Amino acid sequence: MQRIILNEKYTFSLELTGEKVRLILSEGDVELVCRKETIKNLRIFLLKDEFKIFKGRFQLNKHSDIIEVIMKDKPIAIISSIKLELLLNNLIKAN
Repeated sequence: MQRIILNEKYTFSLELTGEKVRLILSEGDVELVCRKETIKNLRIFLLKDEFKIFKGRFQLNKHSDIIEVIMKDKPIAIISSIKLELLLNNLIKAN
């Protein structure tokens, strides 16, 4: 599992589950929301300049090199696309 501390309250994690990656938003040790996505679709998301992935309670919106993490229609944090790409690559290499 790979993690990014988004702020003092939230953590963003990636976990490999078979052929998909589970993206998790947590508060402390409590999982708030998660989505499963293929590695291929995550790579496509990272390559696009403006793109949205997921619908519903948990979303990622990409604007240039910035990814906005949204939970229940409220922005929670931003991360760089480079950081997310590094986490994804580290996750794949570890398994």
